[in-house]
Amino acid sequence: MADSSAPPPEAVRSGVSKTLFVVTVVIVAIIALLGGLGLGPIMFPAGPAKPIVVIGTNTPFPPFERKNPTSGALEGLDVDLINEIGKRNGWDVVWRDFQDWDALLAAIKFRGVDIGASSITSNLPGTQGQQRNDSFDFSDTYYESDQGVLIKTGTTAVSCAATECTPDELANHTVAVQTLTSSYWWVQSNLVDAAKTPASMVKDFGDVNSVIQELLNGGVQWVLVDKPIAQNFARTNSQLQVEGTIETNELYAFAVANTDPMQLIPKINGALASMRADGTFTTISNKWLGG
Repeated sequence: MADSSAPPPEAVRSGVSKTLFVVTVVIVAIIALLGGLGLGPIMFPAGPAKPIVVIGTNTPFPPFERKNPTSGALEGLDVDLINEIGKRNGWDVVWRDFQDWDALLAAIKFRGVDIGASSITSNLPGTQGQQRNDSFDFSDTYYESDQGVLIKTGTTAVSCAATECTPDELANHTVAVQTLTSSYWWVQSNLVDAAKTPASMVKDFGDVNSVIQELLNGGVQWVLVDKPIAQNFARTNSQLQVEGTIETNELYAFAVANTDPMQLIPKINGALASMRADGTFTTISNKWLGG
């Protein structure tokens, strides 16, 4: 009868002794046993854990950020971009969805989150822009946007003669905006401060769903919101239409606390640059905005 404990001929030819072969078999058996008991990671640790980076956003703001209506998972352009940036930097990305825009801004400023990814305008004009610059540092720009004038389909109170709406055409009409957004500041600067619309005719809400609902309920005559968001709402709801646009040339960027205490901006910018170079940025952009 052959000796079942003997090493195979191939092992002998390679210079492996019978003793070494037996030891190897025993070690493999121990590893398998530890794995079955769930002790493998303890005895043979898998290396250093990925750094956790907390991302703050404010939904819904489709197509940049929203919750999937079926799964409830976060999705959108900003979500895909940050997840890819995290992958390229070896981060464990954790998302927090804030119900109010101003709560998100406060969380970024006071480091309740590490990065803000929520269609944040990095080039607000005037005092508002300076306040943002004093509170945040911004990544490179990843999208340029204008404002969209949204009305209820079939209404005629607000009418723009051309594609571009003027402040005079929008004056003295009730309007809803999202609190402390670029839309809010445009209405304040160009209508309220310019004495074209009294402050009593302006309603602001912490989330964009409430803004849209106010329009649908007839509480206001028009809504100002970022152009791609206005277009998305009009495309998915036949009760809404885009009456016109306002050119603001807003630059979206990812935001961190002032002075970038975790030195995240160079890592974000580096990943964005590599994504543009290898085509990943275009693929993600086309997925959510169309080619």
